Amino acid sequence: MCRCKYPQTHYLRLLLPLKISCTISTVCCLVTLSLLFMHMLAAAVVSQPSFIFSVESDSQGSFCLYPSSSLLVFFPSSSVNFLLSRDPCLINPCHNNGTCINLGNSQKCQCLDGFEGRYCQTVFEDTLNCLYLNGHCEQFCDGSGSRRRCYCADGYVLGDDGRQCVPNVEYPCGRVAQMGQNQTAVITPRMVGTYHCPKGHCPWQALLTENHMFSCGAIILSDRWILTAAHCVYQKPSTMLHITVGEHDIREDEKTEQRRRVLKVVCHEDYNVTSSDSDLALLKLHRPVKLGRHVVPICLPARNSTFTQTLETVRNSTVSGWGRLAQFGSTSRYLQRLQLPRVPVQECRLHSGLNITKNMICAGFKRGGPDACGGNGGGPLVTQYKKTWFLTGVVSWGKGCGQENMYGVYTKVTNFLDWIENVMATG
Repeated sequence: MCRCKYPQTHYLRLLLPLKISCTISTVCCLVTLSLLFMHMLAAAVVSQPSFIFSVESDSQGSFCLYPSSSLLVFFPSSSVNFLLSRDPCLINPCHNNGTCINLGNSQKCQCLDGFEGRYCQTVFEDTLNCLYLNGHCEQFCDGSGSRRRCYCADGYVLGDDGRQCVPNVEYPCGRVAQMGQNQTAVITPRMVGTYHCPKGHCPWQALLTENHMFSCGAIILSDRWILTAAHCVYQKPSTMLHITVGEHDIREDEKTEQRRRVLKVVCHEDYNVTSSDSDLALLKLHRPVKLGRHVVPICLPARNSTFTQTLETVRNSTVSGWGRLAQFGSTSRYLQRLQLPRVPVQECRLHSGLNITKNMICAGFKRGGPDACGGNGGGPLVTQYKKTWFLTGVVSWGKGCGQENMYGVYTKVTNFLDWIENVMATG
């Protein structure tokens, strides 16, 4: 262990990358002043700190590195100024012989076979593929290459482990924002005496009105675009339609509501009034809504991926709205939600005798009971995978409501992801 004195110094606060060759609590480095600054000062541009040290100089030019809450590089007051080289790969942050790739003001690691993660720090399991436990990805899994790759919905970035998805916006899709001390963001949509959705727990729910009268449910996809069922808006001028988001109690002004005119209605070109096939419509608002704790877009599943099959392994989904939950019930003052099991299409066809197309999914109880009935059309059927909610269906139609062997029918959103993206991009 070296002994460092404390001469008169200046200091510079720096950040080190993840990897540095230090394995004991005190490391003494005998280097020249120029070599130290070439390697240490250039690290100031590296944006991902992990190990942080204090660097102290003695009168003989020796430098001691100590673990510290910040990195203070001390140098004699007589030292000359140094020109920093903005090279984030000068000190390689990649583990397991990974290659650091300079991206300008940041870097990424190219891992050798057998390793993954932001810094190649995780041993890759050869048995992983997207159809087995979603490849251990928190959201989407790409299995098109030689090995699976995790990726995330818009508003998220991949975590350091290469599997988790970390929000990089304040209100990312599919997540319920944290509430006050007396509220919780954990959604447990179990039917315990009531179907009430606590305020802020179904933040992607929107309300469609026609001539200022409640008409249908709708779903927030972004601050400017709303998804609903085509049967709710078919052949209706946009001037008759309004969307309200942040709504909970439709009889009270709760100061969280935002109301917008509908600027444009785009029904799916294959919508069939008779069969209800392709029962989807996109609504463009005349101006954006402000996202917040009570207004959050729902996530859409990834296009052309195995994530659709992953969602299908989740038994239950949740439908919400202000409509009736029983055939002869009344509409609700408060936003309600109901957890329903999804039903295989073959079983739905067999028991109901209904014309269920490939663009439809069924959900409900074989014995009958609670269901999404009148007034819930156009509303969301959402499925939770790990910490994020994804849109899987849009309330479309059904024969009766809550009757035995008669399930609710929903438009299968995953069949229309290309259409949704194209309309939103060009509309």
